[in-house]
Amino acid sequence: MMRSCKEISKLVSSSLDRKLSFRDRIEVWMHLKMCRLCGAFWRDLRRLRSNVRGQIVEKEQDESICLNPSSKARIQAEVNSRIGGDDKEP
Repeated sequence: MMRSCKEISKLVSSSLDRKLSFRDRIEVWMHLKMCRLCGAFWRDLRRLRSNVRGQIVEKEQDESICLNPSSKARIQAEVNSRIGGDDKEP
């Protein structure tokens, strides 16, 4: 039985944050091959993610925006603790 568009959209969104199981990846791939609207959602979500990451890189390179290293480390540690990441920067 195929998953619904709602279930696939949740999996597509989740796939940006974590690796899906092999079965989920296959189901998403099959659904995206057959469903034009979910395919468009997937492409739009990836484009949005890429644009946001580009904005982050631009802001990090802007010298007029200053954050002292201890504040940056504290914020990074809090983010990592909430998402279950490690304490290292990417």
